[in-house]
Amino acid sequence: MLAELRMIKDDWEIGELRRAVDATVEGFRSVIREIPNAIEWGGERWLQGTFDRHARTFGNGPGYSTIVGSAEHAPTLHWVRCDGAVKRDELLLLDMGVEARTLYTADVTRTFPASGTFSAAQREVHDLVERSHRAGLAAVGPGRQWSDFHTASMEVIAHGLADWGLLPVSVDEALSPEGQHHRRYLVCGVGHHLGLDVHDCAHSSYEAYQQASMAPGMVLTVEPGLYFHAFDTTLPPELRGIGVRLEDDVLVTADGSEVLSAALPIDAAGIEQWMRAQ
Repeated sequence: MLAELRMIKDDWEIGELRRAVDATVEGFRSVIREIPNAIEWGGERWLQGTFDRHARTFGNGPGYSTIVGSAEHAPTLHWVRCDGAVKRDELLLLDMGVEARTLYTADVTRTFPASGTFSAAQREVHDLVERSHRAGLAAVGPGRQWSDFHTASMEVIAHGLADWGLLPVSVDEALSPEGQHHRRYLVCGVGHHLGLDVHDCAHSSYEAYQQASMAPGMVLTVEPGLYFHAFDTTLPPELRGIGVRLEDDVLVTADGSEVLSAALPIDAAGIEQWMRAQ
């Protein structure tokens, strides 16, 4: 019952989530500036420590274990060991959130080329995830079914994988309840409630959560990705070891939605430009 009561945030709560998201965006800036040091000697732990120090200084701390995944670690859904090197020519997946001192937390993910420039294969994967992400964002709004943004994101992923020849069946069969072949490369759901917990309202009933409609005051994440493990020899060599996720924090409004984390770009060219600006 308490979990379900937390689904609709009031104006004060939304203000605290905005504060957490804004502090998180600044934390991303701090981490990006440290990538050269991480490549040279600090590794993933240096970037994890950079964000955690920022979160502790400008909030209560990190809202969850900070995820820093370079190269073959990026496809691991929650790489919190952060004990690897940061490789210059590989992708760097950062899933980070500042918890405000009132304990409301952000949850934002971006995937960066450590060198500052995406390779052709990296960009192709990122572009597909971006299209999926935009489809998911467009499906958030009052009165929409909770599952709508998940379905919209998954449809884009399935079509993209089919275009690359990575599905053993048709797109329709893959998207059917009995199929789900595309989930080999996207093993989680595409979003969750956000609030006092990074996975807020998780103890709600299935009917009140997954089967419910979105309503003004809900704050949720949209976070599609593609995870191509380095050891997966069924993949073309150029895709192995590439992991990409895009995650934004979204407020459902009376007439649509607002992306609270919109200060961070989601397109590949915008990410490259944003990195240079830091």
